[in-house]
Amino acid sequence: MKKFWILMLMALLLLPTISVVAQDDSVTARVMEFGSNLPKGYGALKLADFNALLAERDDLVLLDVREEAEYSAGHIENSFNVPIRSLGQNLALLPKTDATIVVICKSGGRAALATASLYALGYTDVKILSGGFDGWAAEELPVSTEPFTVEAGEAPAFDPALVAAVDGFLSTLPEGYGFVSSADLAVELVEKPLFLLDVRTPEEVTKDGYIEGSQNVWVNELVNNFSSLPEDKDAAIVVYCAAGTRGAYAKVMLGLMGYTNVRNLAGGLNGWKVAQLPVIGGFILSDVLAAFVAEMPDTFNALRPDDLKAELDADAELILVDVRTADEYAEGHIEGALNIPLQELTSHFDLLPVTDAAIVVYCGSGHRSAIAMSAMNLLGYTNTRSLMTGVTGWTAKEYPLVQTTVEAAAGAAPTFDANVFAVVNNFITSIPAGYWAVKPADLSVELIENPPYLLDVRTDGELADGRIEGAVAIPLRDLFARFGELPTDKAAPVVVYDNPTHRSSIALVALKMLGYENVRVLAGGVGAWTKAELPLVQN
Repeated sequence: MKKFWILMLMALLLLPTISVVAQDDSVTARVMEFGSNLPKGYGALKLADFNALLAERDDLVLLDVREEAEYSAGHIENSFNVPIRSLGQNLALLPKTDATIVVICKSGGRAALATASLYALGYTDVKILSGGFDGWAAEELPVSTEPFTVEAGEAPAFDPALVAAVDGFLSTLPEGYGFVSSADLAVELVEKPLFLLDVRTPEEVTKDGYIEGSQNVWVNELVNNFSSLPEDKDAAIVVYCAAGTRGAYAKVMLGLMGYTNVRNLAGGLNGWKVAQLPVIGGFILSDVLAAFVAEMPDTFNALRPDDLKAELDADAELILVDVRTADEYAEGHIEGALNIPLQELTSHFDLLPVTDAAIVVYCGSGHRSAIAMSAMNLLGYTNTRSLMTGVTGWTAKEYPLVQTTVEAAAGAAPTFDANVFAVVNNFITSIPAGYWAVKPADLSVELIENPPYLLDVRTDGELADGRIEGAVAIPLRDLFARFGELPTDKAAPVVVYDNPTHRSSIALVALKMLGYENVRVLAGGVGAWTKAELPLVQN
């Protein structure tokens, strides 16, 4: 009998342990299943798409996971409030696992944590409002302060162990919800070792670089690579992706697997770069553009009409490319020139397969051809020049034009750096009618009514002849070294000029590619300005 009671006591002592192991196993199995089938796009929903859904669907579930005070101060109409830490205890408010649920927070971080947690539980159609309530309010869309409530139903029949694990994760989120700022992380990396986990794709790591010391495991493959993580589940881990959403998924998965000290880099690598913190490797557009400008010859690849005529007379092996419209080309062009309109340039590199060929690009005035020359040389063409003053300058010298169409045989387009080509192609195909040029008369009016930032990219020697009043002088060669003198607001209007329009067109290409939204060039430069009898100043 004594032996029986001893055995019974041992069994009772073992029961909790057996229960915990079973729960751990069920949660682990669910995390493995969930992590192997992450939703396409990770549930991120742009504001425009959200508005479209609101117009199309009347059955959306709008879940605001901010704190009560935030919700009370203003929220999207028909959204109801469940603060994220209490979400696991309020699943009866979300009884349909196949409902379309849009999760809202301040900017998207908490919504990503909530979305990942709901997917882990078994909800099948959960979305994150990218930019959150702040993005909604910034567009001056309607805001309500009247609370919206929903009637509780029967909570879904999820595995109790899984619900407990999700609730345990969410309810214990620390102050700041487990996000770390770039500035704070930079300090921590100096002061103490951390395990940095980069959950982007390997292609992104190659393209955009990485934070020194980080280990890369794509979030979609994380569940198959837990062995690469620290064995100590209390170890300090910081996960990051591009902007924060995938980092939130990784944080949820790791939290459910028992890791207790996982944080997500707020804003991801994008935020890290905005804070001007260093990355290893990657494609840095500003560096590519700076090198392009620094390595250009003193002529900035400009060719004057007399020089082109001399080369053609000497039977130089030149490929002439006319980047005007087809109608302009048909009216008359330089003999032998092939027509590729500027906005179509990146679609026709099969007509220009040899990147080291001697190519001269021209247009009507030299502006479009300078843009084309810049794009081609950025991609890797090594001997492409632009005809300064274009057809206007060519005919002013009484050099002839012809109307015989030139057809070129297509070859294999060159292989370009994919990152650079993506930037160049996006730029070329977005060029509007007018080509971002402003006439002197129009600029003179703007300078009175709504003055733009005027940027003079001529040399110091050229400035002796005078500049347009109010212009900031930064020679093109020094542009990247003095970037801090440009407007910090990339939406601010900027007008660039030189004499004539060539270096200013190159500057426009660089600034537009770097995100300046409202950059134009002064058509004809200083020469056109003074020809219009507009003044220069000597200061």
